[in-house]
Parts: sequence; structure tokens; C-alpha cells
Amino acid sequence: MIRHICAAALAALAFAAPIPVMPALAQEAVSLVGTWNGPRERIAKEGGRIEGTATLVITVQNGRTFTGHLSRAYASGGPVDEPLWGAFTPGGNLIAGADEEGNYSFKLVDADTLDFCYTETASPRATCGRLTRQK
Repeated sequence: MIRHICAAALAALAFAAPIPVMPALAQEAVSLVGTWNGPRERIAKEGGRIEGTATLVITVQNGRTFTGHLSRAYASGGPVDEPLWGAFTPGGNLIAGADEEGNYSFKLVDADTLDFCYTETASPRATCGRLTRQK
């Protein structure tokens, strides 16, 4: 009899406090504000393959949107600096950006490491690199 009462009580608890089927996603606050820099490689229809450095400066973040600029330099030339605008999903699993000529994709590897790729179609080129946040 006690066994049946305990079983009934456990069944009632199961309905009163259902166990979630999927674990809750931890939505950590993501901050991209700061200066990030590191090596990059580019391949282009005109100009071919080039290695250089990139510096990304995120100046403003409002919720899951941000603005800043990316400066790139090559051994053969001085820096080029362009503004960019971006946004990301909750938790920062998907981060996208754009400038006036192309599109960025970013992946936050950890709090201070950011992978990025950039593509343009008008003047076909693709660039990727790994940036580290400067402290």
C-alpha cells in the first residue's frame, strides 16, 4: 500500500513539475566592444593571395548590434580603414556584419578570440583571419 502511495505521489510530482526535454540555453552577456587584431589572408580575382594584419575596433554596442571599423594593412601598402555595422544572435553563436562593399561573418571562439571572414562580389575577394582582443 505504501509503495502505491509513493508511486502515486511521484507520478503527481512528474505532472506538477515536468522535467524539460531540452536543457535551457545559457544566454551569457556578449560584449564585443574593444580593439581586436591579428593576422589575415586574402585571395582576390585581381591581386591574388596576400597576407597582412587586421585591426577591428568595436566602438559601440547596443544590445545585440554594434558599430565600429576595420583597418587592414599589407606589407605592400598602408592601412585602409572602413566602417562596419553588425548584429548577433542571443549568446553570440551567429555574428554578421557589413560595410559598404561586402559582408562579414564572425565566430566568437572565446571571450577574447574572434574569427572572421569577409567577402565582396563586385571585386571578387575573400579574407579570413583570427583576431585577439587587446587588453
